[in-house]
Amino acid sequence: MTNPWAFGWTQLLTIIGFVITVLIAVGGFRSFERWRREKIEEKRIDAAVDALVLIREAKWVFENMRSLATFEYEWKDMPVTGGDDEGMRRSKGSFYAILKRIEGHRQFFERAWKLQIRCGALFGQRAEDALLLLQKARREVEISAGMLTRDPMPTVRTEENVRTWEKFKTDVWQGYSDISKVRDSVAEKLEECNESIEAICRPVLDRQFGKKKRTWLGSVLEWLGL
Repeated sequence: MTNPWAFGWTQLLTIIGFVITVLIAVGGFRSFERWRREKIEEKRIDAAVDALVLIREAKWVFENMRSLATFEYEWKDMPVTGGDDEGMRRSKGSFYAILKRIEGHRQFFERAWKLQIRCGALFGQRAEDALLLLQKARREVEISAGMLTRDPMPTVRTEENVRTWEKFKTDVWQGYSDISKVRDSVAEKLEECNESIEAICRPVLDRQFGKKKRTWLGSVLEWLGL
């Protein structure tokens, strides 16, 4: 009579089947983990591309908003203020036009806000803070343009007031800092945003598209998690 405890083919096949089942389970788990990592990496790549495109678009948007050249059609709907002669209305109109341009770029800033949240989730607080600089720069232009639309020149021309109004104009007009000798904090914010996003997002693309072609051994080792 055959000893049931003796090691034979039945036990061997059972062990082999168990091992195969474990390998399949491990392989399935690793495949899921690899798929999950790939999906996250795809989202990071998409966000990096969108952020790099956005900061280049921002350069054009702010150049357009802060252009010194304004046209009458840009401020013809400006509310009439009693006591303003034609010269004062034109002076106010040149700053009112800046506010109209900001409003015209509303969709850009809404898109930048959504991307700011997305990049914060994928790349961390540094990326979110970098894109927030676009909103801060826009707000700086907006506030200064609003002040100048109300009073193009200071009513009381003290040295401090003149310096404050020169700061308003430096915020509103790109390149005016060369005349006013006042620091252009709007341009500084845009430059800081650009440098930070390049530093955060450029390596993501360089790493992805600079990958070397993998060998079959490299693929196996990656599958095994080695």
